[in-house]
Amino acid sequence: MSLMLNILADQHLYNIQSYLPENINLQLFDPVHGFPPEISTAHGLLVRTVIPVNKETLPDIPNQLSFVGSGSAGTDHVDIPYLNKHDVTFANAEGCNARSVAEYVGTALLLWAENRQKDLTTLTVGVIGVGNVGSEVIQLLERLGITTIGYDPPRELRDDDYISATLDEVLASDILTFHTPLTQKGTYPTYHWLDFEKLSQHTFEIIINSARGGIIDEKAMLDSKTENQVGDIIIDVWEDEPNFSLETAKQAFLKTPHIAGYSVQAKSNASKFVVDDLLAHFNLEAPKQQNQQSSHTLNQKITNFDTIGELLKKLHPIKKYEKNLEKIIQKAPNQRGIKFNELRAEFPLREEFSNTYLPAAYFDRFPQLDALGFSLLRDAK
Repeated sequence: MSLMLNILADQHLYNIQSYLPENINLQLFDPVHGFPPEISTAHGLLVRTVIPVNKETLPDIPNQLSFVGSGSAGTDHVDIPYLNKHDVTFANAEGCNARSVAEYVGTALLLWAENRQKDLTTLTVGVIGVGNVGSEVIQLLERLGITTIGYDPPRELRDDDYISATLDEVLASDILTFHTPLTQKGTYPTYHWLDFEKLSQHTFEIIINSARGGIIDEKAMLDSKTENQVGDIIIDVWEDEPNFSLETAKQAFLKTPHIAGYSVQAKSNASKFVVDDLLAHFNLEAPKQQNQQSSHTLNQKITNFDTIGELLKKLHPIKKYEKNLEKIIQKAPNQRGIKFNELRAEFPLREEFSNTYLPAAYFDRFPQLDALGFSLLRDAK
């Protein structure tokens, strides 16, 4: 394609420049201010979940705009039929953050079990949604010796090799964790899937949502917590996000600002996956990538950590995110939406567990580390 391509991209898409060829005109923008005037000349648009793409935000689709990509696994922020109507191709980065989300769920559960003095191997986790992320969650939890039940009727319809648990079977679980897209139409809509009716008829040790806000009716969940139908809440995604509920935050055992899928590897995947689709759309060759794997090594004495929970708080920033979210609640509750997005965009990314190297003594002391996928230090290059 001889035409100079104008690509408009969210400035927070991780390392996006390195995945694009030099012979394009790349314009970065800050999504806080919406789409910039340069969109009028863009051939391709790359976004994240923080900015919706629909008739309201993009009422006049430029004639030359033919591709919109989202560096995210979810698509509920994009009106895909609207784009299709204007002959605009859409692509997302499905599966980019599956491992990162699984590590978040595993870490959160281990912290909860230690705090509540529970044996996770005696509990059953119902996994709602068994796509890329849900499958990875099941694999990690089962490596930890935790029983899981997968519920995904839409997958059963399209995949002859998959059999979903029944609704009654999954609702009999002790813990529910959500890994579905947010949909309001179709045979199996997920909006307010966990509602008053389901909550009133069952009890749960924990409800975990790291998928999309709105899959759970937060008011019904809080009411059920008051009635002791729900023991604890672990929440990473929120209804009306980024203007999250202060009451839900107050009641949560663990709360984070939509970062379960945030890691160096997940963000790299997101940028690469969506750019690969863009390049294919415009019939362009990808630039040669320098294979630079990042990693993290922890060399502190094992005696510094009395429990697996203390160690995980060092290895995963889950509690640091929570601390920063609590600061927003205390100091700027009326600006929580803006601060929520700033925290997501600016907090340093972590390394996934396979890129985190630990001495052998750590694995001897805490065997769960091997199940979680951490690497032995002697294997570091």
